[in-house]
Amino acid sequence: MMPTSRFVLRLLMVLCAACAVGAASYRQFLASECAQLAEASATRLDFYRTTLVQTLEEFRLLPEVLGLDRRVNELLSAPHDSALRDAVNRYLESVSHDAAIHAVFLVDADGLTLASSNWQDRLSFVGHNYGFRPYFQSAMQGRPGRFYGVGVTTQEAGFFLSAPVRRDGRVVGVMVVKIRLDALEDAWRRSGELLLVSDRLGVVLLASSPGWKFRSLLPISDPARARLAHTRQYLHADLRPLVASDGAPLLKADGSGRQVRLAPDAQPFVQGRAQVRDYLTQSQLVSPYEWRLLIMSDLAEARAAALTRALTVTLAVLLVLSAAVLWRMRRRRAQERSAARQALERSQADLEARIAERTEALVAANRSLEGKVLALKDAEQILTRTRDSAVQAGKLAVLGQMSAGITHEINQPLAALTTLADNAGRLIELGRDEEACENLHTIRDLAQRMGRIVAQLKTFARRGEASPEPVAVAASVSNVLRLLATRGLRPEIVVRVEHREPSLAAQADPIRFEQVLLNLVMNAADAMEKQPSGELLILSESRDGQAVVTLRDNGPGIPEVVLPHLFEPFFTTKPAGKGLGLGLVISRMIIESLDGRLDAGNNEGRGAWFRVSLPLAVGLANHD
Repeated sequence: MMPTSRFVLRLLMVLCAACAVGAASYRQFLASECAQLAEASATRLDFYRTTLVQTLEEFRLLPEVLGLDRRVNELLSAPHDSALRDAVNRYLESVSHDAAIHAVFLVDADGLTLASSNWQDRLSFVGHNYGFRPYFQSAMQGRPGRFYGVGVTTQEAGFFLSAPVRRDGRVVGVMVVKIRLDALEDAWRRSGELLLVSDRLGVVLLASSPGWKFRSLLPISDPARARLAHTRQYLHADLRPLVASDGAPLLKADGSGRQVRLAPDAQPFVQGRAQVRDYLTQSQLVSPYEWRLLIMSDLAEARAAALTRALTVTLAVLLVLSAAVLWRMRRRRAQERSAARQALERSQADLEARIAERTEALVAANRSLEGKVLALKDAEQILTRTRDSAVQAGKLAVLGQMSAGITHEINQPLAALTTLADNAGRLIELGRDEEACENLHTIRDLAQRMGRIVAQLKTFARRGEASPEPVAVAASVSNVLRLLATRGLRPEIVVRVEHREPSLAAQADPIRFEQVLLNLVMNAADAMEKQPSGELLILSESRDGQAVVTLRDNGPGIPEVVLPHLFEPFFTTKPAGKGLGLGLVISRMIIESLDGRLDAGNNEGRGAWFRVSLPLAVGLANHD
């Protein structure tokens, strides 16, 4: 078995052992927590039982005391005396001002109510017969009556206390006091305790959760249901059973408590619950009412505490077992390192012997290697000198191309100067001084332009670049056409200019930009030289963030074999003496140095096109 597999197996054994100890400790801790919870709940249960009995017995003697009043006996003797009935009604009303008292009423020997504290209410008890109620029957037998039920008149539940009214030792009527227990239930609800009180049949009378009232904790037999129907104790309540999720009652058969699990529909305050929860139930008898008070304690905290303690024990066991495993592994590693050290010492001795044998061979190889290193250094020096010579030769070649190109470009202004000078002399002879002056101004501008063109040669030699600036495309085209006008184009060639955006501006060097346009226009004029008439279209527009100037002629076009070599140095289709083949090369170099493109191609019908694309300029003021 591989070392990793053994380590994983030991780790699994440690985890299983820790989990087993944790599960056992969880059961022990849970039993301890439940015992402590049961002890605390028993103390609280005894307190609530005492409070319940005190609340029920607070008005125990009130019916008997009220029955001793003279007016009560007189009304029982003369039930049709309206004045006497009114006096008893007001008397009973005056003694029912306590918030816990719902009503006080007097019933004759036949069960008919003669007077009541609520005699003025819409649901007055006066005139109703309650002879079927157990509290009336107990009082007529000479015993105090105690009865909890739902009022058949008011539909409100309450606790009825009754006492016989005697005259000459004979029971002639019954005095009844109905007590509200809502305040007691509200107090339970505010305390957060889960309490309920059931009668001897198991029907829940009082509960801190409204959903538990009038539900049964025990199965109700058919005779018991018949008695309940006769006494109308709970009126129309269906008395649905309240059972645990396993279907068993919340209490054992002897009334003792147990741990139960409630489904959401059986839990208190079900609107706020969504999960099954566990509770510990405990109960006490409430004498002498044959009631049972039950308290339910949520086991969530007990389980959480037991789980926390069990996890602590599990982690402690896991730590101890892990420490033992690690100590054993460390001991084994120490033994393995000792054996490895001995083997290493033996290997080292063998290695030293082999090193001694090969040292002489290495010394000889080192001498040979030193000679090769010296030869390599000599070769590197030769390579460096050769590379420098190649770089310098490249510089001279580019400079020669530029010089020849500048010479080519100066020929055009020189020709214009010659023409302008001849025209100026002729105009002076004719006395047209103003036109001669304009020609002289144009000669000055051309001389300055030639100076700037020559300055570009120095700039290229220094490897410097003119600083790009916003250039009005329309103005540059106008300057080029003005220069061509001085030199003169064949009258048969028509130049059309279309500026789709008159304020279009490019980011460029104006001199170099106009130099490129001039080259392209002259090339187009040369291409149309041999045909009777020609047309040149100069179109400017913005496209995809670029300022684009397109020149289209209707000349013979560019031959397919020439098109791939169009921008190669010294390649030209012009006859000797009319071109060096550098105009388009220099033009493309200028445009690319300005982050632009110069492309060429043939029109679909006839002629060729050249397109100059330059970055758009932002913020240029409109000017002519």
